[in-house]
Amino acid sequence: MEKKDSAWSPSIEIPADLKEEESVTVTCSALTPCPQYPPELTWNLQTDSQRQIEENTNGSFITKIQKNITLSDSDDGFTISCSVRYPVNKGENVKTAETQQTLSVSYSPKNTSVSISASGLVSVGSWVNLTCSSRAKPPVSSFSWFRICKDGDIKVADGDFYSFSVAENAEYRCTAKNRMGNQTSEVIALRIKDSNGVSGVAAIIIGILLGAAVLCLAIIIYCCQRSKCSDKFKEEEPIYVNMMNFKSAKKEKTSRGNH
Repeated sequence: MEKKDSAWSPSIEIPADLKEEESVTVTCSALTPCPQYPPELTWNLQTDSQRQIEENTNGSFITKIQKNITLSDSDDGFTISCSVRYPVNKGENVKTAETQQTLSVSYSPKNTSVSISASGLVSVGSWVNLTCSSRAKPPVSSFSWFRICKDGDIKVADGDFYSFSVAENAEYRCTAKNRMGNQTSEVIALRIKDSNGVSGVAAIIIGILLGAAVLCLAIIIYCCQRSKCSDKFKEEEPIYVNMMNFKSAKKEKTSRGNH
């Protein structure tokens, strides 16, 4: 093998068509002109094995390191960097080189969610826009909208955008799909105002509070009336006693006059 003034760049081997949840082996290798003084390989991955030296069919040698990884969507776009250091003059000097390669991992839709154009309560007859978003590779191929019902979800539209006129309280969700799989968003609820601009739930709460207030007022009035009657009875009782004493005294006076 001919001598070079610069180091031979290492090569990174990655399987094609990477998919999430797959387990793959990534290899970084470098030409080894002198097996007695093999190059040193390092990268930004943790190695699963020690440095290995292998002989090619043409009689040349390579030095390599490997890493087994289970792929996820977070690995997409990650850049693997591998460096090599060649000893020169029996290790007195070194030559270095580096190679980089970026992972491209396919994955099913993630973070699927629904956003709504309106905030808070909505009026009957008003138009509402729902938007479905998702992160996926390859990009989402289809969006579907469903209305939540007691007897099962009903598909109401396709596409990432759904616009409609509000008629009643309702709940919706969307599903994003690509060739890797699908994901469904959380349910979003639409709540309408009543004719007075107050929601049905708020009206019920207000009705309960008013009923409680009326009941308390009735109890207070009843207690006040009872208190007044009791006071009246206490005022009249001395009059009755005085009358009895008066009659008794009168009778005693009459009896003395007869004697």
